Amino acid sequence: MSIRAVRPTTGVTAATLREMNIRTVWSVIEGGHPISRAEIARLTGISKPTVSVLLEELLATGLVTQSPDSARDPSHGAVFFGPKPDGVHALGLDLGAHRLRGVLAGPGAAIAARQDVDVHGMDAPRMVTAAAELAGELILAAGVEAATVRHAVAGVPGVVDRHTGRVWQALNIPDLNGFAIATELEAALGVPSTVENDIDLAALGENTHGTGAAAETFAFLSVGTGVGAGLVLHGHLHRGHSGAAGELDTAFDAEGFAANDPCAAAIVEYAKPFASELTSDGDLTTELIFDRARAGHPRAIAVVEEVARRISAYIGVMAAVADVELVILGGGIGLNGDLLLERVALRLQGQLPYPPRLEVSALGDSAVLTGAAAMAAAVAVEQVIRERTG
Repeated sequence: MSIRAVRPTTGVTAATLREMNIRTVWSVIEGGHPISRAEIARLTGISKPTVSVLLEELLATGLVTQSPDSARDPSHGAVFFGPKPDGVHALGLDLGAHRLRGVLAGPGAAIAARQDVDVHGMDAPRMVTAAAELAGELILAAGVEAATVRHAVAGVPGVVDRHTGRVWQALNIPDLNGFAIATELEAALGVPSTVENDIDLAALGENTHGTGAAAETFAFLSVGTGVGAGLVLHGHLHRGHSGAAGELDTAFDAEGFAANDPCAAAIVEYAKPFASELTSDGDLTTELIFDRARAGHPRAIAVVEEVARRISAYIGVMAAVADVELVILGGGIGLNGDLLLERVALRLQGQLPYPPRLEVSALGDSAVLTGAAAMAAAVAVEQVIRERTG
């Protein structure tokens, strides 16, 4: 790893250069700790005296800690630097129709505490209250000072208006539509807050800590109670002009949508004519269908084939436009990779000249939280650095 220092150019002030180089040194510490002063200088190209000054700045912010590491340098007892675990914290939230998941994260999105709560049947204002209560429980569970929590990021279904913070097309939680979730969350949590589309955050989570970390261009396709996608293009999350990138349902007209929707409700509806073959008690679910398919039930296998066809139709639209190298499947249905990956791949090979590689999410139902924690922790650190250098 090598992160080079920013060099002076026309229009760059000494204060701006100092701030940029503090970020550079922080990035090296965060990405490769414990690390010595000499290693930081070598990786950044910043002189050792200047590195010493920048480290003093970071130590003063409370972001960094120092300690001798006799295991790495037994003869000289050199000082090594790393993120201070309790220096700054951030909240990551995943608001779903049934579950509200939350994490308290430290530098580098290291998880200090995680809890989930049931929010089934709650309206939007009550969900905000539940989020504030969950935040308090996470802080208590982690045993940290509330003042160290500097930012919160929440993932919600639907399109988030970048200007107003309101949510639209939240099909899984209709009560969120038009609700100013960003403003309400910030007031309830008492810290600056950002609201993002949940699948975009899942894609970000895969990009930072999951299967997508090694791919330059990929899509995260979530298939569960709904269907959505997040795009990472050349290492950056792509939200689109209106924040609606990845809303694949709009690619089909009403008739095409009904015939190609792979979400849980649509698959159960498709399988209803065969319910008597699949279940004796009338409780038909996608979980049961996939379990029966694993057991070799012919009708369940046929339904899984239809799921694979529908997923490949969605991927085909996305791949034809973005030409991604990788598609990561997530969501309650998408995580059934043992039954879906090969079937979807075979269809794509006959459908596309350059089909993407397929993988199942390594993060499972933690993908949204992982992305929220990564974004929130990065913003929290940025806030601390700006306060020090501003």
